[in-house]
Amino acid sequence: MQGKATLDARFKFADTAFSSGTEGWNSQLRFATGIADGEDYLLRLFKKTGTPLDEDLKRLITHGLRRVRRVLSSRRARQLLVEVLEIVEDQEEIGILMVDPGSPICGSLHRVRAREGRLLTTTGRKMFWRNILRVAEGLALCHDAGIVHGAVSEHTIFSHSDEKEDFRLGGYEACVHIADGDVGGAGHLLRPSGTVSFRRDWSDLGQAASRILGLTEDGGGPSLLSIERRMLNRLADPPRYQLFDGSIVLNEIAEVVADLDRSGSSGEGELILYPSTQVTQSDLASLTSGTIPADDRDAVLRFVEEDLSGPTVRTVVVDEAFVRIVTDLAAYGVKVIDDYVGMIENANKRRPDDYIYDAVEVRHRIHLARTRRSAEERVRRLGPGAKPWIDASVTTGVSRSVEEIPTWYALILLEAFTWLREQFRIYPVEVLHPPSGGDSDLAWIASREDPDRDMRRKLMGLRPAYDALARELKYDDGKPNWTLSRSDALAGDRERFPELSYEGTGGVVDGRLPFTFATSEAVVPGQLLFLRPRRDGGFERAIRRRLQNIVAARTNIELLRAIDDPAQVALDEVLRDIATPNAVPPDEMDGSKKVAWDAIVSGKSINVVVGPPGVGKTFLISNLVKSILDKTPDARLLVSAQNHETLIQMEDELKATLASGTKIVVRVERTRSTDEVSSLRASSVDLLRSVSTVDHAAESMMVNQRYQIKQALRPVDASEATVAERVFRDTDNLLLRSSDVTLATTSSHIIEEMIADGDQFDWVIVEEAARANGAELIGALLLGNRRIMVGDHNQLSPFDAAQRQQFYDPERAVDLLRDAKERLETISDLPPEVTEALDTVKSSEHLMREALATAARLEEPFRSIAEREIEREKDTGRPSTIVNTLLEQSRMHPAIGDLVSNTFYDRKLAPSDRVKRRTLTVTSTVAYLTSPIVLLDFPPLSMSKRRHFEHKVERSFRNELEAQALIAALKGLRPIVGADGRRPTLVIISPYAAQVRWFKRLLRGQVRKDKTLFGFASPRSNGEFVFTSDSFQGGEADVVAASLTRNNVMVGSRALGFVKSPQRMNVLLSRAKQKLILATSQRFIREVVEGIDPDAKKDDLEFLRKMLKELATLAGTDYELVRKDAPSIKVKGASIVAIDENGRLPA
Repeated sequence: MQGKATLDARFKFADTAFSSGTEGWNSQLRFATGIADGEDYLLRLFKKTGTPLDEDLKRLITHGLRRVRRVLSSRRARQLLVEVLEIVEDQEEIGILMVDPGSPICGSLHRVRAREGRLLTTTGRKMFWRNILRVAEGLALCHDAGIVHGAVSEHTIFSHSDEKEDFRLGGYEACVHIADGDVGGAGHLLRPSGTVSFRRDWSDLGQAASRILGLTEDGGGPSLLSIERRMLNRLADPPRYQLFDGSIVLNEIAEVVADLDRSGSSGEGELILYPSTQVTQSDLASLTSGTIPADDRDAVLRFVEEDLSGPTVRTVVVDEAFVRIVTDLAAYGVKVIDDYVGMIENANKRRPDDYIYDAVEVRHRIHLARTRRSAEERVRRLGPGAKPWIDASVTTGVSRSVEEIPTWYALILLEAFTWLREQFRIYPVEVLHPPSGGDSDLAWIASREDPDRDMRRKLMGLRPAYDALARELKYDDGKPNWTLSRSDALAGDRERFPELSYEGTGGVVDGRLPFTFATSEAVVPGQLLFLRPRRDGGFERAIRRRLQNIVAARTNIELLRAIDDPAQVALDEVLRDIATPNAVPPDEMDGSKKVAWDAIVSGKSINVVVGPPGVGKTFLISNLVKSILDKTPDARLLVSAQNHETLIQMEDELKATLASGTKIVVRVERTRSTDEVSSLRASSVDLLRSVSTVDHAAESMMVNQRYQIKQALRPVDASEATVAERVFRDTDNLLLRSSDVTLATTSSHIIEEMIADGDQFDWVIVEEAARANGAELIGALLLGNRRIMVGDHNQLSPFDAAQRQQFYDPERAVDLLRDAKERLETISDLPPEVTEALDTVKSSEHLMREALATAARLEEPFRSIAEREIEREKDTGRPSTIVNTLLEQSRMHPAIGDLVSNTFYDRKLAPSDRVKRRTLTVTSTVAYLTSPIVLLDFPPLSMSKRRHFEHKVERSFRNELEAQALIAALKGLRPIVGADGRRPTLVIISPYAAQVRWFKRLLRGQVRKDKTLFGFASPRSNGEFVFTSDSFQGGEADVVAASLTRNNVMVGSRALGFVKSPQRMNVLLSRAKQKLILATSQRFIREVVEGIDPDAKKDDLEFLRKMLKELATLAGTDYELVRKDAPSIKVKGASIVAIDENGRLPA
């Protein structure tokens, strides 16, 4: 919001003014020209009263504008709705600043009479109905977002000329969202009093249309066709008991237009144009392919200027108000503002198959002005040298093309391929006749040949069907994981088929070796069927949700570009001042956090924060949220993450940070799958209990409400339980809509529901963003005006990201898409846009190449953005304005921090003063366990007399001697219990699930009744001590015991398994706060790495060399241990303890 400088100092006001035409607070519409930029504006001005009503007015306007911000993210919406830029004020007036949409349709008496004359003709009414169609489409966009306009009239419809197709809908400054708790209140200050609803909006539009046409009760006005009168009647009095929404209205008005259609220069000079604010924000920067940041406006415009001055520039006049300029690089959509000035409205890169028919070569120079004012000034100075745009070429009737954003098609491919890959887990089989004496509850199933299927599998780099099935069943856990179907359709058959659990391979049957399955019901032998994994409904629901979110994002071009490369999109200036945090970060933040804070305040299309382990990402986010809510108490924020544990930690931190206030923080999902109620439902129970026990609140409620709450809290039978569920559901919804901060996973159903309801948050913060692909991120990001992604691409990647990359090979993709439409159409409730998108991709080779390349990046968008910015920093010599990395860690002891920093972060992480001064809470009974890092160093199997160290268990590995040694070491530690009774925490982790299960078996009787293990507490509220390293990302403990498990004589990278993954090893090594005990064999790792890469020319395993080298360095480097009631002592950073081949520690 602008300061109190006089509005006359910023704008030159025209003499013409229009009244608001509505009940309530009196206002005036005034045209004005910006003194600085020469742009034309329209201002709705309210006289200040000098009372608190002025603040109420600003609050109402701000709320209304924030509601429609999501709608205006669509380019189509910006063509149909009046675009509000900001709220301005001085000592006398409050104003709503709008891009000049023309004057209200009510207009002057002269304009009304001229219009009435035109509307007597069919041609005039065709233009009128086309304009009403524009208004209806704009209103439908509001309704789709859950917004009730509440004030549609000829005073809120604007146009430059009745002869142009340019009506725009405005007047939504005090609109209402269907989820608003109070649709009344002070809202009547800006809109007519009375009921507001979607139906009333359509009725208001119908009545306004009748008044514009000049229809009167006594039969005055033009002679209309019957279809016109029927349309006006349906709008004025919409049907009450049948569907009458935007899509129906638009179709019916289009029928009216169609019915009316059936009824009846020199070689010198310059064409002058300038770019719109929106096209500068995103489109023009995208033409540079990221070589110029969107924020560098001057450089971007110079790039476009050079393109427009090229030798092969052509034009196509689409209609009297729109021209396309086509160069070898790009196609520019130019809106004709007046005869001699054009405005670039959109721009996109040319494609090789993008042919422009009927284009003619431009005979004049094209001058790109920076603003409208400078464009008009150049026209004035050139005189006859300025050429009219309408003469640029002849009108061709070519339609305005809809820009195809490869990112949107790439997101569709991400999810389509997720489903399509499932076809390769559907195996053709034959049900054999059982051998004599065979059990009736068993089925003997043999793989059958299918050459076409095996050929496709080979193209995809997959094993033949028989081998793949045998491999899957080899590691099957014996649960009812399988079923049969008659067809290989992805959705399966509607017919119910048995549940199968694998029993093993039976004897030879009919000369074949079948697989034997226990079956829940008899299977008739002799059938040719398909064996497939049983899918729970959650898999399909999650994909449908993500596809719905992607479809909803289709019109948000800026977001689609930003999720691939935020540098190509500048932040909308209107958003920059909405719900901003304090410009000055908290004093207790370190330098890197302050830099990140400053970048977030300044604003980017997406701010990206890289957070290595222990750097305080949660601290940064919670303080940012507090600052936003302190400055803007009614702001709404969404915090999203990939898993529940991260949200639980975030919820605790936020509640602690916001403890002094009255803010509502709601987390949607359950803490664990075993929990009976979600955090949201628990909050609803607390709310209802508090209401039921407070006398003054109870007095304000009706008797029936009080009784229903009592039933909900203590239902006594099934009938009351049904009532209780309804009460809780309503309370859940109330809490969710009223919350200041909402926490939900990126895959949550609530994200889809909020998008469908048109919800919009001032800020969306996505934690663990590096673990999500683009399809998982797009839903949450779509809900935000301002967006922040926080994560660390050096830790875990999205699930299966590396394996999925094979699908983006063009040859494999073409084969997958060959019958994709037919396969996906078998799935119910699939958005129709999905198959349409696949058809479009298949029809354009260039679009397919772009979409596949983009999809490959969007498998890990966080990594792609971070690594691209690193390259730009190297190329430009300037720090990135998009990505900020936090560098001060406060979790790990400095020795552990140095191991992680020097292995994975190029020595950039530094310990905080707080972690350096942290008092020791873990002691040991033997000297070699004193160091912060203890390496239990086993001999390699190649130098041992043992047959093996590791055992393969199904698809995992177990190393019993490493487990034995780690447990023995843990028994040598002693926790120091704090004065408050708090105990240090302990966790045992391994990359392998079989090793985790083995630890749990060994420790089954070791956990005491007070839920301690060797005197240590669990780091998790569920009391568990043993986890896979993947499941413990984001967690921390004072003591971490880690088993790498692998020690063998295999050759190549398969010898290392998960150990070869830098992301997994980073997570494993960085969880410990005070002590890390690591069990492995240094020599084994070194021998494998040397065998794979003897010349150290490959980067893949270089981190393991760094790790081993750093451990050796730490073993010779002194670090300080701070003790509470004793002097600090010096110890070596690492203690390397030789373990014998029987797993015994030194005496």
